[in-house]
Amino acid sequence: MNRTLVLLCTAVSLALAAPTFAEGSFEMVNKSGYTITEVYAGPSNESSWGPNVLSGQILHNETLVVTLDTAGYGCVWDLKYVFSDGDVFEEFEVDICRIDGQEYTIE
Repeated sequence: MNRTLVLLCTAVSLALAAPTFAEGSFEMVNKSGYTITEVYAGPSNESSWGPNVLSGQILHNETLVVTLDTAGYGCVWDLKYVFSDGDVFEEFEVDICRIDGQEYTIE
């Protein structure tokens, strides 16, 4: 009994000591009719956009998995899309944690 309790306490201690990384990951589906060439994401409580999270582009009807590191920033983020025709669309206060693991459609 004592050995089981010691092992359990050790396992809990190791789990608590491990670094915590929080991510929000979702499938961004482009239904806009245009190619998305850039996507910027930044926590809503900050005044600047983060870096472009695309390594390429998202064609109309294509899907891209986007993963954002929400640790220390919370769940509420702003998203900015730049389209191939130069248009820009911004969304504010998107709850990344709520859409985690789901599809998020850009129309």
